[in-house]
Amino acid sequence: MYVLMKCFVLEEKGQDFAEYALILGAVGVVAIAVIARYCNELQAAFEAGIEALRMARGG
Repeated sequence: MYVLMKCFVLEEKGQDFAEYALILGAVGVVAIAVIARYCNELQAAFEAGIEALRMARGG
């Protein structure tokens, strides 16, 4: 039983996936917080960009 537990603790196969999942989760939380905080500014920037593309197209 001790050898089996030692192999389980020392095995690093699934560790990378867990680390990447934690990093991705943290980035997602930060992105949601930034979007929520700067919602109006982001919307104004996208609208300005769309308007600039319309003007460049001639309409």
